[in-house]
Amino acid sequence: MASLDLPYRCPRCGEHKRFRSLSSLRAHLEYNHTYETLYVLSKTNSICDATIFPLLTDATLLSPATRRDIFESTSFQGKEQHLTCDLLAADELESSSSTASSRYFHEIEIPLTEIFTRKAMTSSATPPAATAASAAATVAAVDAAYEEGLTRLKIRAFEKLEVDKRLEKFTEEVEQKIASQVGRLQVELDRKTTELEKAKQESLKLSREKQELEDRAVELSRQVDVSVEMLASLKQDLVLKEQELTRKQQ
Repeated sequence: MASLDLPYRCPRCGEHKRFRSLSSLRAHLEYNHTYETLYVLSKTNSICDATIFPLLTDATLLSPATRRDIFESTSFQGKEQHLTCDLLAADELESSSSTASSRYFHEIEIPLTEIFTRKAMTSSATPPAATAASAAATVAAVDAAYEEGLTRLKIRAFEKLEVDKRLEKFTEEVEQKIASQVGRLQVELDRKTTELEKAKQESLKLSREKQELEDRAVELSRQVDVSVEMLASLKQDLVLKEQELTRKQQ
């Protein structure tokens, strides 16, 4: 799959950096961008049209459950509870042969300031003073909760960075130990290989010497056999001559 066909893009890197899932996008944001950049991006992310995400009423905003949902949807800790907006190109809507690959789903983060700004712009009548005060108090409470959550996230992020640093240091130490051990084993292997080669050459030399000795022993054995035959022949000649000498003496 081409990178442009992936549904989620990094708001910091742009179109050339896309991801298959939200978990991979989140990991990219956590490990490749500073948390200050993430905080700025969370304040400036675009939202879908009001017809897709209707604005909340004042009564809804005042409820604790709604404030918690808004905080989770706008904080980094609540990225799993995300909103998706189905974005279709105009020419793809007009074409009758559009396929499933033309549908892109983007993660939408709705900043609180954008919600209340659009609420104020779409309201035709001026709200009562009590409602405005309640809304302002709600905004302040939600912003305070957001800042508190962001602070907790930064603390957790710094702890995670510290753990990552320790893990990286430990990994480097392990790699150095492994490299040192491998180096020693390589030296030992070279030494053993040299000794084996010498022993092999010595064995070949001894084999040649043994073959030479065996050949010499065979030659000597043949010479001994010839000598024994000559001695037997000479002994027989001597006996015959002694017998002849005895006859002559008689």
